[in-house]
Amino acid sequence: MNSIRSLMFAYVLATLALITGPVTARAADLTPGQMEHLVRAVTAAQNRSTAPGVTVADVDRLFALYAPGFIYEHPGMDDVYTREQLYGNHVRAVRDGRFERDASGPDNADGYQIEALMYGTNAVAVQRRRRDVSRMAVFEFEDGKVSRIREYWNY
Repeated sequence: MNSIRSLMFAYVLATLALITGPVTARAADLTPGQMEHLVRAVTAAQNRSTAPGVTVADVDRLFALYAPGFIYEHPGMDDVYTREQLYGNHVRAVRDGRFERDASGPDNADGYQIEALMYGTNAVAVQRRRRDVSRMAVFEFEDGKVSRIREYWNY
Protein backbone atom coordinates (compact mmCIF):
# COMPACT_ATOMS: atom_id res chain seq x y z
CA MET A 1 0.00 0.00 0.00
CA ASN A 2 2.82 2.40 0.86
CA SER A 3 4.46 1.77 -2.50
CA ILE A 4 1.20 2.63 -4.29
CA ARG A 5 0.91 5.88 -2.31
CA SER A 6 4.52 6.72 -3.08
CA LEU A 7 3.95 6.01 -6.74
CA MET A 8 0.77 8.14 -6.79
CA PHE A 9 2.57 10.99 -4.98
CA ALA A 10 5.42 10.85 -7.52
CA TYR A 11 2.89 10.85 -10.37
CA VAL A 12 1.10 13.92 -8.96
CA LEU A 13 4.39 15.77 -8.50
CA ALA A 14 5.55 14.90 -12.01
CA THR A 15 2.22 16.04 -13.46
CA LEU A 16 2.39 19.33 -11.56
CA ALA A 17 5.95 19.87 -12.75
CA LEU A 18 4.86 19.36 -16.36
CA ILE A 19 1.90 21.70 -15.97
CA THR A 20 3.60 24.50 -14.08
CA GLY A 21 7.10 24.26 -15.51
CA PRO A 22 10.26 24.41 -13.44
CA VAL A 23 9.98 25.75 -9.93
CA THR A 24 12.31 28.68 -9.38
CA ALA A 25 12.94 30.63 -6.25
CA ARG A 26 11.73 34.22 -6.35
CA ALA A 27 13.19 36.97 -4.25
CA ALA A 28 10.88 38.41 -1.65
CA ASP A 29 8.32 40.88 -2.93
CA LEU A 30 9.01 44.51 -2.12
CA THR A 31 6.56 46.37 0.08
CA PRO A 32 4.87 49.53 -1.23
CA GLY A 33 7.15 51.55 1.08
CA GLN A 34 10.28 49.93 -0.35
CA MET A 35 9.09 50.52 -3.91
CA GLU A 36 8.24 54.15 -3.17
CA HIS A 37 11.69 54.67 -1.65
CA LEU A 38 13.36 53.29 -4.81
CA VAL A 39 11.12 55.33 -7.15
CA ARG A 40 11.91 58.52 -5.23
CA ALA A 41 15.64 57.69 -5.13
CA VAL A 42 15.72 57.02 -8.90
CA THR A 43 13.73 60.18 -9.64
CA ALA A 44 16.09 62.31 -7.53
CA ALA A 45 19.13 60.67 -9.15
CA GLN A 46 17.65 61.20 -12.65
CA ASN A 47 17.08 64.87 -11.82
CA ARG A 48 20.68 65.25 -10.61
CA SER A 49 22.14 63.38 -13.56
CA THR A 50 20.40 65.48 -16.23
CA ALA A 51 21.22 68.95 -14.87
CA PRO A 52 24.14 71.27 -15.56
CA GLY A 53 27.14 70.41 -13.41
CA VAL A 54 26.43 66.68 -13.54
CA THR A 55 29.43 64.38 -13.14
CA VAL A 56 30.01 60.76 -14.11
CA ALA A 57 29.82 60.01 -10.36
CA ASP A 58 26.20 61.32 -10.42
CA VAL A 59 25.44 58.94 -13.29
CA ASP A 60 27.10 56.08 -11.39
CA ARG A 61 24.88 56.79 -8.35
CA LEU A 62 21.79 56.58 -10.59
CA PHE A 63 22.89 53.34 -12.23
CA ALA A 64 23.71 51.78 -8.84
CA LEU A 65 19.92 51.74 -8.29
CA TYR A 66 19.39 49.64 -11.44
CA ALA A 67 19.62 45.83 -11.56
CA PRO A 68 22.37 44.30 -13.73
CA GLY A 69 19.82 43.32 -16.40
CA PHE A 70 18.02 46.69 -16.31
CA ILE A 71 15.99 47.63 -19.41
CA TYR A 72 14.56 51.06 -20.30
CA GLU A 73 11.65 51.09 -22.72
CA HIS A 74 9.67 53.82 -24.38
CA PRO A 75 6.89 51.89 -26.15
CA GLY A 76 5.46 55.01 -27.82
CA MET A 77 8.71 55.54 -29.70
CA ASP A 78 9.77 51.88 -30.00
CA ASP A 79 12.91 52.58 -27.93
CA VAL A 80 14.47 49.79 -25.89
CA TYR A 81 17.83 50.25 -24.18
CA THR A 82 19.92 47.87 -22.13
CA ARG A 83 21.63 49.13 -19.00
CA GLU A 84 24.95 49.23 -20.87
CA GLN A 85 23.55 51.23 -23.81
CA LEU A 86 21.80 53.72 -21.57
CA TYR A 87 24.87 54.15 -19.36
CA GLY A 88 27.15 54.70 -22.37
CA ASN A 89 24.78 57.29 -23.86
CA HIS A 90 24.43 59.09 -20.52
CA VAL A 91 28.18 59.25 -19.83
CA ARG A 92 28.83 60.46 -23.39
CA ALA A 93 26.27 63.25 -22.92
CA VAL A 94 27.91 64.27 -19.63
CA ARG A 95 31.37 64.36 -21.22
CA ASP A 96 30.01 66.34 -24.19
CA GLY A 97 28.32 68.85 -21.86
CA ARG A 98 24.81 68.07 -23.09
CA PHE A 99 22.12 68.47 -20.45
CA GLU A 100 18.40 67.81 -20.73
CA ARG A 101 17.19 70.45 -18.37
CA ASP A 102 17.73 73.73 -16.57
CA ALA A 103 18.36 73.42 -12.85
CA SER A 104 17.34 76.97 -12.05
CA GLY A 105 14.33 77.79 -9.94
CA PRO A 106 13.21 76.56 -6.55
CA ASP A 107 13.95 72.93 -5.68
CA ASN A 108 15.14 72.06 -9.19
CA ALA A 109 11.58 72.64 -10.38
CA ASP A 110 12.50 71.70 -13.96
CA GLY A 111 13.09 68.07 -12.95
CA TYR A 112 10.62 65.26 -12.51
CA GLN A 113 8.04 65.75 -9.77
CA ILE A 114 6.16 62.66 -8.56
CA GLU A 115 2.40 63.18 -8.59
CA ALA A 116 0.94 59.72 -7.89
CA LEU A 117 1.92 56.10 -7.30
CA MET A 118 -0.10 52.91 -7.78
CA TYR A 119 1.41 49.68 -6.45
CA GLY A 120 1.37 46.14 -7.80
CA THR A 121 3.51 43.09 -7.09
CA ASN A 122 7.12 44.23 -7.55
CA ALA A 123 5.92 47.01 -9.85
CA VAL A 124 4.56 50.51 -9.44
CA ALA A 125 2.87 52.86 -11.91
CA VAL A 126 4.22 56.36 -11.40
CA GLN A 127 2.71 59.59 -12.66
CA ARG A 128 5.45 62.20 -12.90
CA ARG A 129 5.41 65.74 -14.21
CA ARG A 130 8.24 67.58 -15.89
CA ARG A 131 7.57 71.15 -16.86
CA ASP A 132 3.96 71.13 -18.07
CA VAL A 133 3.99 67.54 -19.33
CA SER A 134 2.53 64.73 -17.25
CA ARG A 135 4.17 61.38 -17.89
CA MET A 136 3.41 57.86 -16.75
CA ALA A 137 6.08 55.25 -16.10
CA VAL A 138 5.99 51.70 -14.81
CA PHE A 139 8.91 50.71 -12.59
CA GLU A 140 9.57 46.99 -12.09
CA PHE A 141 11.80 45.59 -9.35
CA GLU A 142 14.04 42.58 -8.90
CA ASP A 143 16.32 41.76 -5.98
CA GLY A 144 15.78 45.18 -4.39
CA LYS A 145 16.71 47.18 -7.48
CA VAL A 146 14.88 48.67 -10.46
CA SER A 147 14.90 46.06 -13.24
CA ARG A 148 12.82 47.87 -15.88
CA ILE A 149 11.32 51.27 -16.54
CA ARG A 150 8.67 51.70 -19.21
CA GLU A 151 7.87 55.35 -19.92
CA TYR A 152 4.65 56.28 -21.69
CA TRP A 153 4.70 59.82 -23.06
CA ASN A 154 4.90 61.65 -26.33
CA TYR A 155 5.84 65.23 -27.04
